[in-house]
Amino acid sequence: MTKKSEDLGFPFKTPEQLSQYLPYLMTRLTNRWQVKQDADLKNIGIQGATMRIMACLAAYKQLTVNEVSVLSVTEQSTVSRLVEQLVTAGLAQREIDPSDQRVRRVSLTAKGRKKLRETAPVVNANYHHMTEGIDPAQLAVCVEVMQAMLKKIRVHDL
Repeated sequence: MTKKSEDLGFPFKTPEQLSQYLPYLMTRLTNRWQVKQDADLKNIGIQGATMRIMACLAAYKQLTVNEVSVLSVTEQSTVSRLVEQLVTAGLAQREIDPSDQRVRRVSLTAKGRKKLRETAPVVNANYHHMTEGIDPAQLAVCVEVMQAMLKKIRVHDL
């Protein structure tokens, strides 16, 4: 059972208080997930940031570099560089936005979707390992709560 938020005042006085602080837990979880997944993806020849970019493009079909940056939680300069690599490798394509000639939209090619599917066993195995033994109803509540928190603090409409 977690403590009331007023009992978790910063700065913390005990390890228990720190371990009940949601931003700390999210940061630790995200870090551990990313380190493990990036190492596993490296074994199949893809960077974690590249996989996140490709996953966002697969889900949204077509995005601007700014949108990819927000959704993949990756610096825009890194996204620009990685998108260029994806285009050069034939995994993605850029098109001029018909409503604004200054805007370029990025989407996956068939080759890119195939490459992304090759990452599925790694990503799915890591997700299964992280969630194994946790009640699906609890996971659904966790996702719902995190989405509500994100909605409160996000600065983009994505």
